Formats: sequence, C-alpha cells, structure tokens
Amino acid sequence: MRPRWLITLDEDLKEIKVPVRVGQAVDTVGQAGRPKMMTGFQTRTTPVLLNYSDRAELATEEYTAMTTIMEDFVILRKNPNFKPETQQ
Repeated sequence: MRPRWLITLDEDLKEIKVPVRVGQAVDTVGQAGRPKMMTGFQTRTTPVLLNYSDRAELATEEYTAMTTIMEDFVILRKNPNFKPETQQ
C-alpha cells in the first residue's frame, strides 16, 4: 500500500502551490450534459493527501494540467488564455 497524493509541478519540475478542489468521486457514466465529477468538495492548496474515494480538480483557470488524472505528480502549464480578475 502507498498513500495517494497530489503534488503540482511547473514545466521546470519545481513545486508550485495551487488551489485544488478535493471531494468524493461521483460516477458519471450515462449522465447527459456536463455532469459534476465530484461532490462535497473542499478547496485546498497543494500538496494534498487524497483519501480512497477522493478526486481532485484545479480550482483556478490560471494553470492547465498536462495529464488527465489529478493524482501523484502533476505537471502544470500556465494557461495563455487566463485573464486575472481586476479589482474595481
């Protein structure tokens, strides 16, 4: 056995801290539309330890993951289309 974790790295393999949503995984097979992939989530900052039934997703559009599975080591790339919200 080994623990499940989520550690985010940039393209130079340096650890970066980003907000992620961690919640219970939901089976979405056969659901129409854009079904939710998890329920009852909490927003955390990486690195994060995941439980057996947990799933994680990025909480911000600032980065995009280079993998489809958010588990173990995940390399993130800056999103070129990201525009930060301006304070007024």
